Amino acid sequence: MLSRMAESLYWIGRYVERAEQTARHTEATFRHTLVMGSTPEAETRRQRHWAALLDIVGERAAFPPDGPPVDDESVPEHLIFSETNANSIVECIGRARDNAHTMRHQMATEMWEALNRFHLDVQRPGRRRVAASDAEHMTRFCRSIVDFSQLLQGITDSTMPREESWYFLQAGKFLERAEWTTRTIDVNYRLLVGEELEHGDRHALDTAWDLQPWGTLLRALSAYESYHRIQSRGVHPSAVIEVLTLSEVVPRSIRFSIGKVDAALAHISEEAPAYNGSEPMPGSSGASEARREVGRLHAEFAYQRLDDLLDRGLHESLLDIQRRCYRIGDLIEHEFFAHRPLTAQEAMV
Repeated sequence: MLSRMAESLYWIGRYVERAEQTARHTEATFRHTLVMGSTPEAETRRQRHWAALLDIVGERAAFPPDGPPVDDESVPEHLIFSETNANSIVECIGRARDNAHTMRHQMATEMWEALNRFHLDVQRPGRRRVAASDAEHMTRFCRSIVDFSQLLQGITDSTMPREESWYFLQAGKFLERAEWTTRTIDVNYRLLVGEELEHGDRHALDTAWDLQPWGTLLRALSAYESYHRIQSRGVHPSAVIEVLTLSEVVPRSIRFSIGKVDAALAHISEEAPAYNGSEPMPGSSGASEARREVGRLHAEFAYQRLDDLLDRGLHESLLDIQRRCYRIGDLIEHEFFAHRPLTAQEAMV
């Protein structure tokens, strides 16, 4: 397939996943902060949680000390509707739709219609006014984003052939998910634990802190029920971190997501040209640095233990994973999406 089509599918996967993750975390932060009360101490805690959400999405710079307040009105508005925020939910949905528009003839009609219909829906001024009216309507709007993302995933699962196009979509989705889960754990660990247990043990981590926010973290990553199926005891910080980083069966864990990226790139670079007769993609070779980097990271997760992450320092360990995910993304862009003039034959496809 053409690299421009592969790039569009890769970014559709990333943008839709980014919109869903922003919606999930905004909704979870709303629900967690609404029950904190109205005391000055509660207001300070509430601001810390909204500031943590800005750190997760990388938008703290949009709220300087002399700028808008960090509260339950300005932060959701910026993360959901802002046209100046390239990573806001409506902007991500719009960019995913624009990428789909360039290759409508290459995707199922149902997939295009779902994406286009939802894009038009979130752009309606009336929908925005209702969503911004109060916390209840804002959480409902966030839930509709999650429902849309899951609907689109269901449509792609049932309509797309398991060829290169499918695997580029999966690579984008799961690389985005791995980055989000890594940042979420990192920011919440520093918010809930602080620096004093940066090099700590499981016992100290599990006995020193309020456990309720860790349940909220599991819900934000849609892993609450999965956690309780895997862990026989209640919610404990060390077990939450272990499940969200090292589990090979929880769909939003870092290890699971990296494994999916590894499988997608393996198929693209090694299997696809052999079975469907297509020309190899620009980066499709045994010398692919993207394939090597993600394979190395996936292999390390297979032998990693939580104690290893804690001994090194959880923040440093997660920061290293983030950097490697960013590098994998850069390598995919460089190797597979060759930004070059099309040949006459390619231009006619």
